[in-house]
Amino acid sequence: MKGKHVLIVVLLGAVFCSIALGADFPTRPVTIIVPYSAGGATDLIFRAVASVFPKYANGQPLVVNNIPGAGAVTGVMEFLKAKPDGYTLLSIQAAIITKIHWSEVKFTIDDFVPVINIVHDPSYILVRSDSPYKTLTDLVEAARKNPETITLGNGGAGGGNHLVAVAFEEFVGVKFVHVPYEGGGPAITALVGGHVDAVIAAAPEGVTNVQSGQLRVLGVLGANRLSVFPDVPTAVEQGYDFRLGMWRGVAAPRGTPLETVKVLHDILYKCINDPDFLAKAKELGCMISYMDSATYQKFMRDQSQFWEALMKSRRLGEKYGK
Repeated sequence: MKGKHVLIVVLLGAVFCSIALGADFPTRPVTIIVPYSAGGATDLIFRAVASVFPKYANGQPLVVNNIPGAGAVTGVMEFLKAKPDGYTLLSIQAAIITKIHWSEVKFTIDDFVPVINIVHDPSYILVRSDSPYKTLTDLVEAARKNPETITLGNGGAGGGNHLVAVAFEEFVGVKFVHVPYEGGGPAITALVGGHVDAVIAAAPEGVTNVQSGQLRVLGVLGANRLSVFPDVPTAVEQGYDFRLGMWRGVAAPRGTPLETVKVLHDILYKCINDPDFLAKAKELGCMISYMDSATYQKFMRDQSQFWEALMKSRRLGEKYGK
């Protein structure tokens, strides 16, 4: 009987600890590291989350900390130094997973505890409004006739959109000159300035530039048109059955207690269902794609395997290109 009493006490203690954590957490600001420059897709979506976060987090703010550099590695390495207490999070997304296979980095997928996925947006290709390329086919045919002359900017070498572009050029049988920048925001700025011929991005990157008439979208690499670009046809509609995009969510450091992950999930779930957040996400052109922690973990592992296979088959990057 004594053993049973001890077990009951331990279980009750865990329950009360979880309840107490849920009621009290957080008691100070929570930081989320965005390993890219301000103005990019990841930055903008998490600033939208941060705008409603205090409503569901005991009034505590979500502080967005931009730490760009080395294709997200600088920010990720800073994240890995954090205590696993739920107060330092990472805006994890496709580009961080692809970076694991592109470069010899000091982290693996096991260093991230998935909390929640928020959006999954199809990539798209942008050009300046005065570009001679009016359609996706115009760009593809020009690249076919003049291999490795058309410059295609991206938010970082080995990042998600860079590799979507690599997959696309393999699919259509062309070669672009890939030009990396430290985030989607700088890539869009470079395109507006005429430093590259085109940029591959994902919402909300470039949305306001398109709406203001500076840029034009040649095609959306997804199954459906985007509500923010209702007149822009998909690649499928233009004869290219190709669909890939960017997903973005939240991860906690390895070792974060499951009860802390659960509380963070619940706070963020409320955030992404908040009317103000949903209105902002629509304005940004982002597509909400919720996944809970367990589903997100499986999805991330599947994504890791997909990109690893692509890079190995093409012998791409520092890791497999030797």
